[in-house]
Order: sequence, then C-alpha cells, then structure tokens
Amino acid sequence: MKRIIIPALSAILFMSIASCKKENSATATTGASLTASKTSSIKKGESVLFTLNNSAGASVNWHVSPATSAQVNATGANASVMFASGGTYTITAVSGGSTDSSIVTVSDSVYAPPVPNSTLPFTGNEQINIKVYKLDSAAYSGLILFAQTTNSYTCLSNYLIGDLTTGTNAYTIDFAGVSVPAGCTPGTAKAGTFEYFIPMAEGSNTLTISFNGTTYTGSIVKAGSIYTINWSYTSGVTIGEVTTL
Repeated sequence: MKRIIIPALSAILFMSIASCKKENSATATTGASLTASKTSSIKKGESVLFTLNNSAGASVNWHVSPATSAQVNATGANASVMFASGGTYTITAVSGGSTDSSIVTVSDSVYAPPVPNSTLPFTGNEQINIKVYKLDSAAYSGLILFAQTTNSYTCLSNYLIGDLTTGTNAYTIDFAGVSVPAGCTPGTAKAGTFEYFIPMAEGSNTLTISFNGTTYTGSIVKAGSIYTINWSYTSGVTIGEVTTL
C-alpha cells in the first residue's frame, strides 16, 4: 500500500508546485493594473476614463480593438475613450514591459451629457476637425460624425457641446463651447462629441455648422449606400472622408 500511496502523493505535490510556478509567472508578467470608470452599461458617445496604475512614470501606449469607431484621448497614464457604436471593445495599455487590458461593453443607446458644471469658451485659434463614419446594416443606415477640437481644455472627460437640430433634408449643428462635468478628473484633453445622422433621407441634405461666430454651409448627398460630402472649407471646421464602420 505504501508503494502506491507515496508515488501518488509525489505526483500531487509535483502538480501543486507546477501550478504555483505557473501562477507566479502569470503574476510577474501582468504588470501594472488597468482600471476603468465603467466596463458595462456604457452608451455611445459616453466618455470612459481608463487609468494605468503604477506605471512608474514610463510612457504609455494605448490601443483599442476594434479601433475604427473608438476615439482615444490620452494623457500619460490616463486615457479618455469614446465609442461611436455599440459592441464589445478591448482597451490595452502598454508601458515598458507590461501589457494590461480591459474589456468593456457599449450599448446602442446614445449618451446625453449632463448639464455642465462649467462651460469653457473656445480659444481664439480653435478649429474643429470632423471624422465621418458610415453605418450601413440591416438595422441602421446613416452617418456618424465625430467632431473634435484642435486644442486641449481642462478635464480629461470634457465634452464638445454640440446642439444638433434636424429638418427635412437639413442638419444644423451649433458648437457652443466645452462642457466640464462636476467631479472631473484633473488634466487636459481635446474636447469631442458624436453626432448621429441616422437615418438619412435620399438626395441632397444641407449641413450647416455654427462655430466661434462663423456659419459654415455644405451638403451631404445620399444615393443608396453612397454618401458624398460637399464641404469647401479648409480651416475653421474641416470634414474628412467617409469611413465605413
């Protein structure tokens, strides 16, 4: 009996030691921890703050997968991320030899920023750059515009205030300033916001944007799943090419 029990105990002891070694190895390569202000019940266009703890002052590189519809505003060990569409995303922070990830889930609801604790005026040389995404699926079809300032403002989770009104073949956006929520994380970041043109009517749709005392006017032509943006401005408010999500 002893000759049977002893090998069995030895095997169990070996497995326990191997398991401990594996756990210790995993802990050693995990590195600093990545925390998020939210990981679920996130709405489209809502700012989520990620912090890489114990980075020891090393530079941090941020990555989001899938990256197409996510906007990252990073300042060292902190990053504010906004998502244009619903789904599951993996946010990864790389610092030195450490890599940490966080998985978040974004719903299909659109975020409505709260009443700002304070509103900052635009700087005198401010410009707004707009990226355009095409969403073309069985459930949704239209355009998503991500507008962002060139300059940075206080508060890592600030918002670009954009008042969107729609009419028959007409869209109007009034960019009024930068919203700073109460209890905002200290730091500076560019201000951004998402505007949703879903659904969009066929034909020519006028687009009017008010910003810093100037009115900009152009059009968006929809022909089936083809969107053509007619925008002649190269400063003030600029609009890029349409990217498919």
